[in-house]
Amino acid sequence: MDRSLLAGGLAVLTLAFAIQPGLVQGAGKKVNSDWPCQQILVRTISVPAVWTGPSIDGVDWQSDSKLVDLTDRLAARRLPLEDAQQQITEFAKTLGADKTSKLTGLFAGLYHKLNNERAQIIDGLDRFGQKQKELGDRLREETAALHEAQDKAGGVPLPDLKDKSGPQTAPGPEASILEKLQWDLRIFQDRQNAVTFACESPVLIEQRLFALARTIQENLN
Repeated sequence: MDRSLLAGGLAVLTLAFAIQPGLVQGAGKKVNSDWPCQQILVRTISVPAVWTGPSIDGVDWQSDSKLVDLTDRLAARRLPLEDAQQQITEFAKTLGADKTSKLTGLFAGLYHKLNNERAQIIDGLDRFGQKQKELGDRLREETAALHEAQDKAGGVPLPDLKDKSGPQTAPGPEASILEKLQWDLRIFQDRQNAVTFACESPVLIEQRLFALARTIQENLN
């Protein structure tokens, strides 16, 4: 564990802090200190943003078992979007005088389910961001402790713990601090890489709702 390893670890640490949670790309300011995604945080989908049809205020879609079943099927992201849109069109062809109310109820159900699903994902991302923030704070503390231990050791190079050929000496406190720092940094990076995919989910849900809403509106006529 030598100085080159230390320099490399701290360089990566600096990069990790540069992409720490809470900074929204392009927004120019923090909108949520725990938000771990680059996408701007919008907690709730606005109905007018995806729907220009009749008002869904007071629409009782849950009392219609067929609408509930269809809503559940269409909202499931495992169903390809094209298939979901085709099912909407086929459903609309079976409707008579109550076509407008049924299709409006269908949108109301989809809005309810997908908006709630999206909100749950966002809550999970908030919790993840809080954990990353806490780990980032710990990394800063460990970095400061490492610098302090090195100063006390007079800048003596850290021993290579894997080298068993030379005389064996007990590593100083700075070596154990660096080992802990590198382990926590690895966890931080792995989490940051994994959350990139999860950050796409709210956007994908919103896009699905918009596409389904558009298909419903096309069949209102």
